[in-house]
Amino acid sequence: MALASLPRIPLGIFPTPVHHVADLAGTPGLRDLLVKRDDLTGFAWGGNKVRTLEYVLADALSLRSDTIVVAGGPTSNFAALLAVAAAGQGLDVVQVCYGDPRGGAAALALSRSAGAQVEFTGSADRRSMDLRAGELAGRMRAEGRRPYVVPRGGATPIGACGFAVAATELVAQLGGRSVSVVIPVGSGGSIAGLIAGLASVDAAGVDVVGVSVSRPVAEIEAQVAKRATECARLVGASGPLPRWRVVDGRGPGYGGGWPEADRLAGALLQHSGFVADPVYNAKALLWLNDHRGELPGPVLYWSTGGALAAADELTTTAAATAAVGEEATS
Repeated sequence: MALASLPRIPLGIFPTPVHHVADLAGTPGLRDLLVKRDDLTGFAWGGNKVRTLEYVLADALSLRSDTIVVAGGPTSNFAALLAVAAAGQGLDVVQVCYGDPRGGAAALALSRSAGAQVEFTGSADRRSMDLRAGELAGRMRAEGRRPYVVPRGGATPIGACGFAVAATELVAQLGGRSVSVVIPVGSGGSIAGLIAGLASVDAAGVDVVGVSVSRPVAEIEAQVAKRATECARLVGASGPLPRWRVVDGRGPGYGGGWPEADRLAGALLQHSGFVADPVYNAKALLWLNDHRGELPGPVLYWSTGGALAAADELTTTAAATAAVGEEATS
């Protein structure tokens, strides 16, 4: 693979394991699953974005960049991981968040602890982050600095290369078995890399279903198709792209606060000790639980991590419950 010639900074511990789980949450749709444990990537608090960072940071250093400008909301697991990893490489980080500096999130606290400078756009529109990041980078270049701009989730062809490697890793672990892979989709970089990587190996029996937790299906499918094609070109994939599609798992919208997903996350934790964040994994698993019968053959769920968001949700829920209890006794 041409991928071997691309610069990479080793961060994670790979391959992450594939576990067979007989019963994930005590519900029919989540029984007899294979689970790809990318929550166990081994750098900081883990998660699938460690794969992305290995190539994004290496690319930034190869271009002699001195500052990373990353678009990432207050709860962005990716931006926090990037801040920690970049600090270890001597790079400054500016994180651009949407909204206003109110409240707190574990991810944002960790970004700041790692030395990141945090700026807010003042707009609730998450697209404002990428626009502001580009503006900041332009001003930095005018000042003689060398910024490297990273969009939300690190969703670039270079960032997707980490998941092209993951695809070859998975095929080796499957040993020729056919599966339907179900993976949460936010910015689309991970699934794009997975599709490109599968095109580089003999993976005829692997279908990919992305569960969109953020964007409308038509919008994210177009972005995934474009990034997958660009990533396939980067890694020298000569085979056809595998069968893939994106389905709608957004519920009421991006973020937590979906009671059905929250209940499933609680069941997962109590039944099997599986931590599912409310923004990505709980939504994707809820879709899988409801639509398992539509998928042919064995199913592999790709756990992407998200422990920080899960901790935030549990803390918020516990505080709200305590407040209700205090009102009831006052």
